Amino acid sequence: MNTMLAMLLSLCAALAAEAGTSGGAKTRAPVSIRFSDQSTVAGETIRLGDIARIIAGEAPAVAELETLEVAKSAGFGLSRMVDTEVLYARVLQAYSGRFEFDFDRKVIRVTTRAEKLPMDSLSRIIDAFVAQMPKRSGEARRWEIVRAPAEIMVPAGPYGLELSFSGAKRKGKVDMTLAVRSEARVLRNIPITLNLRVEEPVLVAKVRIDRDTPLDASNASIEIRETTDMNEIAVGNPRKLLGYLAKVTINPGRIITPRVVAMPPTVKRGQEAQIVYRNGGVSVSAGAVCRQDGLPGQIITAKSLVSQRLVRVRVTEDGWLEPVPGG
Repeated sequence: MNTMLAMLLSLCAALAAEAGTSGGAKTRAPVSIRFSDQSTVAGETIRLGDIARIIAGEAPAVAELETLEVAKSAGFGLSRMVDTEVLYARVLQAYSGRFEFDFDRKVIRVTTRAEKLPMDSLSRIIDAFVAQMPKRSGEARRWEIVRAPAEIMVPAGPYGLELSFSGAKRKGKVDMTLAVRSEARVLRNIPITLNLRVEEPVLVAKVRIDRDTPLDASNASIEIRETTDMNEIAVGNPRKLLGYLAKVTINPGRIITPRVVAMPPTVKRGQEAQIVYRNGGVSVSAGAVCRQDGLPGQIITAKSLVSQRLVRVRVTEDGWLEPVPGG
């Protein structure tokens, strides 16, 4: 009887132990994390394996935790501080049902790795940018760096560079922006100032040109000169200026710009021209004497040789005169 009772009690104890093992709380795997005092990362994120050594019994758990993204890194070349207690509360506590963590309480300095941009790389970027700028026929551009950081830092990982104007000027001392980009965004803007010099064909006075003198091959020639300090409107198209009249006296060696010349009149004061009268498909012309110089589209006064009256007429591009209604 006593033997039977002892066997029953032993069986009950075994069943209770088995029930406790299978139905009770699941045992958490112990994980020890030893954080570094300072670490270096290359990308835009910080993983747990970048800043700590993980001690755990099972390799899958170590691999899972090492690749866990725990924070964003600072910009390249910069550092940020990571508090391990804040890191646990924000990231690791979600895993506390599976792991029993033992970790250091400290603040870690995490620096994002950077590299120096070689100067020849910057030169190639500027060369390519200047080569793509719109330019006139025969125009040449030369550049030199006036102001830039002594060292231009770029990310250690993949990145792109974009150069652009940061102001309205396109020659002379111009302000530029060198943007360092990731795939998704601009990481940093670096200011650079260039001296961008321009040479191009211009019309130059070979001799003294008096006022109202036509420009031609005897008194003007097209030469390559620096026009860095001249705007595009002031330079104009040098070949189109031939045949114009000097508005002022132009000294030898001076660059001739549209501002100092005038288009020669199509008709001149005292010149005889034809007034064309049109009525439907019929046109009749009559002689007249111009009382003023006139350019195409201008309205001047002419004296009709038929009626001897003064009439107002519009000058056409081919030198004809058209009567103005009410004139």
